[in-house]
Amino acid sequence: MADYKFGKHEPPHMRWPVAWYHPFVLFRSAREMVATGDFIRNFDRRELFTGEFKVIDQAKDYEGGDYWWDFISDSGDGGNSSYTVARAMQTPKLPVGIDDGVVAPEISNQLPASNLLVLGGDLAYPGASNEEYQYRFIEMWEAAKPRVASGAKADNKLHVVSIPQNHDWFDNISSFNRHFIGDYDNHFLQAHTPQNRSYFATRLPHNWWIFGLDFALVGDLDRTQYESFLHLIAEVGDTSDQKIQAGHNLILLYPEPYWTRPLGDGAGEGYPRRYQRLEAALLNAGIKIRMRLAGDLHHYVRESATTGAQLDYEDMLVTCGSGGAFLHPTHAKRVTATKVLDRIDDENAMTPDISERVCVGIQAGKETQNQRRYNHQKSYPSRKTSKGLSWWNLVALFKPTSIFGLFADEVKGSVFQRTWQRLGELKKGLLGGNFMFPILLGLLYFLAVYCNSFVFTHSFEADGFIHASEIGDLHLLAFLGLWFKALFFSPLAFLIHAVLLCLCGAIAKEDGGYAFFFSVIYSVLHILAAATLFWIGSAYHWGPYLKGWFIFGGGVVVGGLLFGIYFTLMARVGRLANNAFSAIAHQGYKGFLRFRIDSQGTLHGYMIGTDQVPQRWVINDHKDNRPLWIERDDQKNPDWKIRDAFSLEK
Repeated sequence: MADYKFGKHEPPHMRWPVAWYHPFVLFRSAREMVATGDFIRNFDRRELFTGEFKVIDQAKDYEGGDYWWDFISDSGDGGNSSYTVARAMQTPKLPVGIDDGVVAPEISNQLPASNLLVLGGDLAYPGASNEEYQYRFIEMWEAAKPRVASGAKADNKLHVVSIPQNHDWFDNISSFNRHFIGDYDNHFLQAHTPQNRSYFATRLPHNWWIFGLDFALVGDLDRTQYESFLHLIAEVGDTSDQKIQAGHNLILLYPEPYWTRPLGDGAGEGYPRRYQRLEAALLNAGIKIRMRLAGDLHHYVRESATTGAQLDYEDMLVTCGSGGAFLHPTHAKRVTATKVLDRIDDENAMTPDISERVCVGIQAGKETQNQRRYNHQKSYPSRKTSKGLSWWNLVALFKPTSIFGLFADEVKGSVFQRTWQRLGELKKGLLGGNFMFPILLGLLYFLAVYCNSFVFTHSFEADGFIHASEIGDLHLLAFLGLWFKALFFSPLAFLIHAVLLCLCGAIAKEDGGYAFFFSVIYSVLHILAAATLFWIGSAYHWGPYLKGWFIFGGGVVVGGLLFGIYFTLMARVGRLANNAFSAIAHQGYKGFLRFRIDSQGTLHGYMIGTDQVPQRWVINDHKDNRPLWIERDDQKNPDWKIRDAFSLEK
């Protein structure tokens, strides 16, 4: 964090994306997740919220016409994409086109700014520290503010509601609470932030509702949150505006798209998850769950089910985590798998209050007649485009933190001074980026060879080994046989090789046994590569220093390429959706959802996206200096278009 520069003189292109394979970032993320997870198990912060859980009523001042509101999630990563999206969302009349094949009737080519901003979490990466929030999220949105019209009233301030995702929980949502809990003037964008808990219930015009849920790091609601939402369900005869009534339309905002997991989400028989019980209670009360909305996966995917089994109205599953973080693939197996809804009455439940559950997810076996099937409607980027981006993994670990951020600004001085500064920038970009991961691999290669080479001395000739000077006389395959045998004579070498195996397995853990099986084969390739480098150095009789540098340098190159090939192959077949694409750190295909509730009560949704974002920025020389940065003259403007449009009738 010491290298971060805050304020007006640090443009978006110098706020580089998170290098997810930098050893420090890996260690920090793992440490914070484990520490917070342990803390939550004994002291769940969600249970500390006090005061009445009140509905945030956006309908009381509704005067008719169109009501607009926005949704964004997964924002604070690289500056280019985060700032581009923040600027577009705050533009009073955003010029948009309409993508090929999209039908968006009765929509202007200039969209008005919204009355309500709904944030779906993961607002700063890799963790939720004060500095990360300020550097990657708050400053991007503040700098992107448009010029304020003269005579604007304070009553027109934006309303903001938000839920945290897993990265927001890495500091036990301390930063999240400071920016979004309680309506204070110094909160995010100086907007109204009326919620008093990390979850919320908002009533919109024409009896549309949003329930924002908080899973913390445990994948479910806490009991207090569960009961708070249950108390909002109106009983027969209760006509309060603070209660959701039978026939009302509900959007459930989740911190993660749980429907991309197997049906049931791992809940055991006899004890469903609380959010599954909440959905069952809502449906039993006659409330229409029209949309399940989430971020967490950094792309846009919409699936819908029309009238049929279980329900007599259309409902949708929408994932939109395109707010600025690195791109996730839309062709991944768990994303493209068919989703179903099943309402289950568990006869094994001990008490009736936990007998009913609603499950949405991937059906492992054959679908049954009473299950409701969701059909794919739209992906952004398209599945074909997403699959093609997988090839970037071949070089992803070798590129600097931001190849466009380097050399972005003019440097003055002599040739020597300019060259020296450029070399300094290149060094910073390499050592602060994913390139540190191949360097780590090179070090592991060197340690593996160094520890295993002890047996290639005269002392071990009685055990069938040879002296290192004679290795060049052996065929490579014969030497590799001795190398694996040597692992059982050098415990330290065995440990280093086990670290390589565990590293490959940990990365493959995301996709379970399928990917882990291939990771074992893949880790053996690393062992063979390290041994081959030692064999080459020995065959040419290089001295120990030259041989050591050769093994280290070869480990950097060969190890990095092997990981790149592995990531590419797994990504191409739809596996390792997170771990493969995080290395690419693709800044394009960003956007947000803008919703409109018309005078008839129909909800219209528009996914506004841009294929590319500017990579270099300059200070805006307008007298108001807002927005603070604009694209440099040699940059393409974002191509904002409506990439998907849909409607849900009241």
